[in-house]
Amino acid sequence: MFTYYDIQQEIKRRATRDQSGTQFDTAVKNVINSSLFRINREAPWRVMRRRTSFKTKSAYTTGTGAGVFVANRSTISVIGATFLTDGIKIGRRIKLSGDADYHTIRQVNAETSLRIEESYGGTASTIAGTYSILGQEEYNLPIQAGHRLFMWHEEWGFPYKMEYITDQSFFESGAYNTEENIPTHYRMWGEDMIIDQLRTASVIRVYSSASTDTSIQICVFGMVAGFPDYEIITTDATNGTTAASGSKSFQSVERVVKYSSSTGRITVDANSANTLVSVLPVGDTTAGVMYRKVQLYPLPSSVFDMNVQYYKDVYRLVNDNDVHELGQDFDEAIILLSVSKLKGEAEIVDGTKTFYSMWQDEMSNLKKINAEKIDYFPHQERPRQSVLSSGQVHRYLNARQIGSQYGGKAYF
Repeated sequence: MFTYYDIQQEIKRRATRDQSGTQFDTAVKNVINSSLFRINREAPWRVMRRRTSFKTKSAYTTGTGAGVFVANRSTISVIGATFLTDGIKIGRRIKLSGDADYHTIRQVNAETSLRIEESYGGTASTIAGTYSILGQEEYNLPIQAGHRLFMWHEEWGFPYKMEYITDQSFFESGAYNTEENIPTHYRMWGEDMIIDQLRTASVIRVYSSASTDTSIQICVFGMVAGFPDYEIITTDATNGTTAASGSKSFQSVERVVKYSSSTGRITVDANSANTLVSVLPVGDTTAGVMYRKVQLYPLPSSVFDMNVQYYKDVYRLVNDNDVHELGQDFDEAIILLSVSKLKGEAEIVDGTKTFYSMWQDEMSNLKKINAEKIDYFPHQERPRQSVLSSGQVHRYLNARQIGSQYGGKAYF
């Protein structure tokens, strides 16, 4: 199998680029990675199959004393709670005694204090009551997980493939997003470089797993004081494992990238290390890892094992000794497409057509033995096609068996 360097040399030879100097090195490296990404998108390649699992998080009621809720105020406190330590995410739903409405958590201010999006609706000026944070809806998939995936669990004693539903169909269905039970459906909305969003405004810390990763620049993009902003935070100049903090207080983070390759993993956290914002992998000068978000319905009523089968997106090649993830069968396809692009840039029309035609033939051959036909992954639904739209929560039921819409009422 060719290394990154071998592929560079072969491309320069076929494209008649000067192999003795370094004039075209950057151009050749860029075209190799763009070709690698293009080929990865061409088909669901067997070599990129991956499987993982995660555990759901159920309702949360930790606390040794009563909650303190004040009418017309959005900040609540719970004696004995450990919101930060236990990783309570913003966006989770919460029910407070004395208030008929469900609320959404917008900030976690401290271990025992959080802020909801609307004021407490109880009639008393102050009430010592109970609370329950509903099961967690949103979860991260592994880094570089592609859009071709499906989820399943065995909570009914057999493998049950969960139904995929679009956000539009879900909200049109009229289903309650506060319902708790065994999840039967999932949505996919959101993809970014963030493992966990900030629980409240905070400065950002960076550090490495390797002491030699000194003075590496990490750029953080997000919202500061209500406006888009960024800050470059540099790892400690003496020891990369020593945490270095920025100066800006970020309300939220959107992207995190590093400006040079690292020997160890770069960890980015906040809120006194209780929020793991991002982990940037070894090497990889782009540091462009992406996390796809999935949402479950109903909200998990207990801790369940969710299984995910998916096709991974490839990493870019960085170092000369790197080997791409598609395998040796794809070396020729990467070379042919790269040469075609380079000849196109040089306006060598015949050469471009010849190598592009050769690439198409190579891809056709690869798809015969390396790609698989899949018909069980998420797809756009027709209007009113959703299982939820017909009032079902399970493929074998014609009416809802739980919740406020018990019985045969359909959602239209």
